[in-house]
Amino acid sequence: MNLHSLLVACLATLGATSQACETDEDCSLNGLCRRQSPWSKLGEKSCKCDPGWFGEDCGHLDLRPAIKDNGYNHSADAVDSMHLGLYGNSSWGGTVVQDPQDPSLFHLVAAQFASGCGLSGWRPFSFIIRAESRNGPQGPYHYAESISEPFRHNPEVIWSPADEKYLLYSIGADDEEQPREKCASISYKRWPNNISVSTAPDIRGPWTPFKLVLASADPHSTNPSPWPLWTPQTRTSKIALGVEDIAIFLFDRYDSAYELVHTQSWNTSEYSPTWTEDSFLWRDKRGHWHALAHWMIDLVEDGQKWPRVGAHVFARELTGPWHLHLHEAFNSTVTYSDGTVRTLKRRERAKIFFSNDGEMTPLYLVNGVQEMGEGSRSSTFVQPIGEAWKDFEKRLGF
Repeated sequence: MNLHSLLVACLATLGATSQACETDEDCSLNGLCRRQSPWSKLGEKSCKCDPGWFGEDCGHLDLRPAIKDNGYNHSADAVDSMHLGLYGNSSWGGTVVQDPQDPSLFHLVAAQFASGCGLSGWRPFSFIIRAESRNGPQGPYHYAESISEPFRHNPEVIWSPADEKYLLYSIGADDEEQPREKCASISYKRWPNNISVSTAPDIRGPWTPFKLVLASADPHSTNPSPWPLWTPQTRTSKIALGVEDIAIFLFDRYDSAYELVHTQSWNTSEYSPTWTEDSFLWRDKRGHWHALAHWMIDLVEDGQKWPRVGAHVFARELTGPWHLHLHEAFNSTVTYSDGTVRTLKRRERAKIFFSNDGEMTPLYLVNGVQEMGEGSRSSTFVQPIGEAWKDFEKRLGF
């Protein structure tokens, strides 16, 4: 075990009980503030972290060594010479879905860039694809089909029990194809972000045409992250939608009129220590709410986008108050299963694949990533979390 892995293991073991706490909020709602033993001093409590989290306040994802070239990494693949670009089939993050009929098959719904263009041409070259893996959730994934045409970006897909269908949210717009003389992004004023939703009874489709649910006139209309409010006890069609700046909208149904129910008081300006984007929203086994976001503290302080890249925010209620502990939930330094360590230039678009046993244990972190020295080539990366992923894969025969 190298030094980095040893440090992570030690913190995961010891960090959960290393600092006194008063409430579960001091444990980031990722654990419980409790007396750890009968021998604890009277009134002394500390955090007992849930699996997948560690640290003094349970605010760090317990990332484990990853397999190199996993996920959806086709940025070096050849592109038709009649098309533009030098960046292969670059991609930028997505959602991992386990096939309900074939549990050993995993799908990745991801953003890819058309015509061999890379990340620097994400608008208008981004479109949505579905890829498949027979090697487990970590991949590698291989292209299966296109779900949309450009411009569609930042997809997130969830299963809605109330509607018995998959809901695919993304930003983008349908429009006639613009001239594509070079792989460069164009202004949002020409291709607005606009949040839309498409549905399908099966992850393979057929997908309905995208329906606009949040227009570009709203300042929050980008980077959607949906989560159903349905539970076995409350069988509702309501959908919570986290968006840019971790603002929270509530929909009576996935495509109905919406209500803005919360904005974050600490996320009101760019280039501040609390500057975040790209929210990923979920509700845990206790009914508490969480989100991961791209924390841009390094851009604020040093003009770069690494290594402190992940923020975790949390609340007991969807309407708040929400809390942000100003430290990284994950960073852009990756330890690989062969013992090597690499710091990525960019690691964004965070999404978590959770256990399906009711515990909501985080098993894998999915990101859009970019290597040092790259200006446009990018890929989608999957990294295991904690220990539970091992049993998950073992049960599936991997």
